[in-house]
Amino acid sequence: MTFRDHVLHSAAFPPSGRGSAVRPDDPAGSGLARRSGTLVDRLIHYGLIVFGSVLAAVGLELFLRPNGVATGGIAGASIIAAHLTEMQLSLVLFLFNLPFLLGRKAANRRQALRMLLPVALIALFTHYLHPVPAVSDDPLAAALGGGTFLGIGIGLILRQGNFDELAASAPLRPAFRRFDAGAAIFAANLAILLLAGFVFGANQAIYSIIAHVLAYFMLEAGYTGMSPVKRLRVRSAVLSRLREASERELRVRWTGADDGVTAIVDVYRRDVKPLRELLAALDPDVEIEGVRYDRARRLRPFV
Repeated sequence: MTFRDHVLHSAAFPPSGRGSAVRPDDPAGSGLARRSGTLVDRLIHYGLIVFGSVLAAVGLELFLRPNGVATGGIAGASIIAAHLTEMQLSLVLFLFNLPFLLGRKAANRRQALRMLLPVALIALFTHYLHPVPAVSDDPLAAALGGGTFLGIGIGLILRQGNFDELAASAPLRPAFRRFDAGAAIFAANLAILLLAGFVFGANQAIYSIIAHVLAYFMLEAGYTGMSPVKRLRVRSAVLSRLREASERELRVRWTGADDGVTAIVDVYRRDVKPLRELLAALDPDVEIEGVRYDRARRLRPFV
């Protein structure tokens, strides 16, 4: 494999540090190629984390903060707190992330350290960008530029498996009984955006909403990138039968679950429809749903 091919391969199937890379184009029976752990893999992995951190810092320090525009999540709360306390945004960002780092460290120190890297990098780049003048003093341009840079930057970091690892166990320990964590995050983001309107003014609240929505969608774009692979969750009482048939007919990769009736399948986007039809023909009661990035980051809402 040439260096160019290796880079293209890593862009489509990045080494996330969570086991095998996603390669549904492997020949049947060969399984997935595991992360090679080569120097090139590591350089690409950490290079994308650094690049994503730079983009996030640019969005925060050169677009959003100088114009009084805040997204939801920790980023928006940090912008508001930095304005009220007159502290540097970099310090507030790091302090606001400490509870997530310390809360996870006791359970899994390695995952906490994995998250510490992008948090520290974003804070560092934000600190060095603080003296740089804002790119634009127009709040609409700031909302569009800040939301784009912040969303893509965080998405690239999520793609490398450094933020979402921390929240992967969130469904196992829900913090709220009567509604799921997604509703709590929505309420928290709404409160932050309303607070931004109270602190910066009603007009800025509108721009903050624009920035938040744009950052949300750009985060997904940064996370999925140009990957031709789609991930589905399949529930069926005859899961083993579905797995054997799909692996025989299509190029897919299955990941089993403890309950024996639920599994994750990675499949080329062009094969999603044939896979759905095949599974439905074998089991009319099969449940198939797409797995989105926000399912894995419920209690880690940076934006």
